[in-house]
Amino acid sequence: MRNSINKKSIAAFMFVAIMSVSAAANASELISPVNIEQVGKMKFLVRSEPKSSLIVIIYDQENNILFNEVISTQKLFSFSDLSDGKYRMDILNSRKKLIQSKSFNIQTEVKRDLVAIQ
Repeated sequence: MRNSINKKSIAAFMFVAIMSVSAAANASELISPVNIEQVGKMKFLVRSEPKSSLIVIIYDQENNILFNEVISTQKLFSFSDLSDGKYRMDILNSRKKLIQSKSFNIQTEVKRDLVAIQ
């Protein structure tokens, strides 16, 4: 009987521990100091918490730095001047630790339509 109680106690402890770790992970995602939001087809809006400076670095597919800037609140980035290819935007905190990364592709599409003329 005592062995059964110990197994149940260990199982309960493990369940609580797992739930705590899961809750902490979800809370850290919710309190992220940066938000990257696509606005339109060729733009991203980067927002940070007030009074936090972030470093935004944009790389091409060969990891060449195309853009590097420190922002404090928010900035709209337009990628309409970039050619087709794969790119990555890294957001770092003031200690140069990676906070968030966003990869994206630019691809030109050519569309043709058939229009009947009467």
